[in-house]
Amino acid sequence: MSEEAEDFDFDVWKDLAQSDPQTYFAERRRVIENFINTCPPEKQAVLRDLQNQIDASRAMAGSPNQSVRELSRMMEDYLLALSERLMALHRETSALQTSLRQGLRGS
Repeated sequence: MSEEAEDFDFDVWKDLAQSDPQTYFAERRRVIENFINTCPPEKQAVLRDLQNQIDASRAMAGSPNQSVRELSRMMEDYLLALSERLMALHRETSALQTSLRQGLRGS
């Protein structure tokens, strides 16, 4: 975990957002970019794309509560897709195991 993540103080960020939104958004972007830059290079483009989707969703939401609902929906959709892929992988693994067993019996 990065030092910035360990030192995160919600109240400081909340106060900054209320008192100086421009600085808040600049610092938020800086912290996010610093985190993404600590990730493996092959993951950075995906993470930037995800952050852009999050930012767009937040901008279009109209309110913080609607933003939370929309981001929760995005996470639910992602987890559902991941679960479906996991089930497909399980089916393929089972089929391969069955095929291997049948091949070993036929030898």
